[in-house]
Amino acid sequence: MSMIRKEPDIVIKEINERIDDLEKLISLYEQKQDVYDSFNAWRNDVKRTLSENFSESSISKDFLIETKVVPNKFSRADTISKVGEALQKSRDILSKLKSDVESGKYLPEKSAEDHIDKTIAVTIIRKILKNFHKHIEAMYQDEVHGNGTIKKEDLDKIKIGNEYDVQRILYSLIRPIFPDARLEVVDDAGYASVRYDIVLDEYGIVIEVKCTRENMTERKLREELGSDSFHYEADHLFLFIFDKVKLIKNPDAFEKAFRREKQGFDKELETIIIREITF
Repeated sequence: MSMIRKEPDIVIKEINERIDDLEKLISLYEQKQDVYDSFNAWRNDVKRTLSENFSESSISKDFLIETKVVPNKFSRADTISKVGEALQKSRDILSKLKSDVESGKYLPEKSAEDHIDKTIAVTIIRKILKNFHKHIEAMYQDEVHGNGTIKKEDLDKIKIGNEYDVQRILYSLIRPIFPDARLEVVDDAGYASVRYDIVLDEYGIVIEVKCTRENMTERKLREELGSDSFHYEADHLFLFIFDKVKLIKNPDAFEKAFRREKQGFDKELETIIIREITF
């Protein structure tokens, strides 16, 4: 049984966007315009939307199969007729999917005590990020119990060298609470692919991890974060910066500069900088 990867309202919103695009194609078709190529491009957009929102790949694959139009080389009229049928079929499929999501058909079976709503999920992620350094201190830097088999000299060998190290440790903290969290997710941004460091599909949360280094400038860091903020598709985007070399001159001002409310932006944007430890 397929399940939705995100909150129902987000899934419904994205299906509605594809339906709106479809209605425009239907309008053009009714005006006797050739929409064959545009329809196939739209089908690919729908495939991506369904793949991102439903756990089973069969939903997107079945959609492509059921809406495929094989052009008739000998009859343009027949091809146009097939496109019209596929347009209507697409409308029926997406309307049915939307209705099923609204009815709760694709919701994962969770007990009440296991469910975490979106507001709480965002709060938990924020708390993990803001207190990341406390985990580093407790796990790797504090003295170990004399009877333990884990020795301090072994822990001292573990060092954070770059953002991949930060990402690994951060993911290990998030996954026990959110088992469906995904690491290094590649998505199509329209003109090129993008890679999200950590994704919580169910909540529309994306976490981008940065670790400063000696050969990086603050300007370069700002440019990278600006690009990520603009191109990343998310409902709530966290920019998590492990300022290893204390590159950022004014962390408070930096965090404020990279903070946006969803009402005036296409996503909630929140930046958290950690500088408290040497590691």
